Amino acid sequence: MSDEWDKAESAVRTLGSTRTVEDLTAPDLRTWAAQNNLMTRTQWPKVKRELHKQFDVDYDALREHEQRERADKLAAAAATAPLVSLSSAGDERGSFAVVGDADASDVAWYGTFHKEDRIFRPGDQHSADEASAGKAVFLAAKVREHLGVDAVRLHLRVSSERIEGVKLADLAAKKQVILDLEVVPNGNLAEQWCLEPGFGEWRAIRLSDLVVTE
Repeated sequence: MSDEWDKAESAVRTLGSTRTVEDLTAPDLRTWAAQNNLMTRTQWPKVKRELHKQFDVDYDALREHEQRERADKLAAAAATAPLVSLSSAGDERGSFAVVGDADASDVAWYGTFHKEDRIFRPGDQHSADEASAGKAVFLAAKVREHLGVDAVRLHLRVSSERIEGVKLADLAAKKQVILDLEVVPNGNLAEQWCLEPGFGEWRAIRLSDLVVTE
């Protein structure tokens, strides 16, 4: 444990010798930390403390400022942001599906979770639901990139009430996606596609087909 404190102290001091630490943003600090292998669960808190000790830099305050700016930007874009409509579902045996409104293969992304998926755990239905919802956010972000707009709104239908909406909305906001989560216990189209054999790639979808008119 003392080795981690030594590493944190040295890393922050070295950072200060090459850059003006007080002028760095939260993303700047995260990038630096990742490049120097400082973002582990036990190391990062010590690095943040050293930033405060040596340069009076409060990373958590910088992060809150970053989140407020992101929220304000999204709120300003919401009125004119295109609307993406998706449904997602996962199965504890390892499959997922994210689909658009139409019941057709050209708007369905489905298959099995990657073995190194950060969220899904085999045999755990809740993690399958969470991971598939995350994939829906990813797909909406790809639509935003395709359209070249500042933000998109995502109306996402899921089957599980246990999905952490606040956490998912924060993930979406980072990708400039404004989330509207709806729990649909029955009639979730993605549940059918989740059980389809084989797979359908998101790159095969015409992303503009996922945008709906109100």
